Amino acid sequence: MLPPPGDVGLRGRGGIKGDKGAVGQKGEALDLEDVKQEMREMRKKLEDIDSRLSNVTKQLNASSKKEAVSDTLWTVFQRRFDGSVDFNRNWQEYKNGFGNKLGEFWLGLDKIHRITSGKLCSLHVKLVAFDGSEAYAQYSTFSVHGESDNYRLHISGYSGTAGDSMAWNNGMPFTTKDQDNDPWPNNCALFSGLSGGWWYNQCTFSKLNAEWGRSEGHNRNMIWNNWKGRDEAIKESTMKFKCK
Repeated sequence: MLPPPGDVGLRGRGGIKGDKGAVGQKGEALDLEDVKQEMREMRKKLEDIDSRLSNVTKQLNASSKKEAVSDTLWTVFQRRFDGSVDFNRNWQEYKNGFGNKLGEFWLGLDKIHRITSGKLCSLHVKLVAFDGSEAYAQYSTFSVHGESDNYRLHISGYSGTAGDSMAWNNGMPFTTKDQDNDPWPNNCALFSGLSGGWWYNQCTFSKLNAEWGRSEGHNRNMIWNNWKGRDEAIKESTMKFKCK
């Protein structure tokens, strides 16, 4: 049986009503023309930034091209690195040049003479041994006379890390297997095999046109005596000159 209901309580008084808040400002109406103008201004700023970036890119490219052009001021006239081109050539071939400029090649004595004639030129020789070590020889003076003087070499002013192995060749005419112009009683280009054409002087302390490889007997291979001696072959050589 349920208990009887309790007495009804007194109803509380209502709370005091708060003050009415201030009326906020009426928002400005969105003006489509103003939005378009802002977009145009932003677009112009982006175009200015893009233009500046483009100019910076052009300047960087120009600088890179300038560096590349300055490097091409060096004229490479001899390159050896894998024995793919035979350097045991005759006088006419050394005169005209042979090989491929993208690979092993000899520019040609005639061209070397024409470019260096009457100018102040310097020579740079880069060498790489079979053990991977590298060295270089630089000469502040380099020129080659014409064919009437048998492409006589003038070289001086050594600096570098390979040692001066071409001082002995200064003032010497060029010799090939079919034209002996060296002061030795025999032909240095034929001495002990494939010695190649060079500015021999009874015979030489440098020989970068000789047979490529590491055959027995130093007289057959490419050598740079003041760096690796007469018995260790040179693997790679690059000869280039620059004229003022």
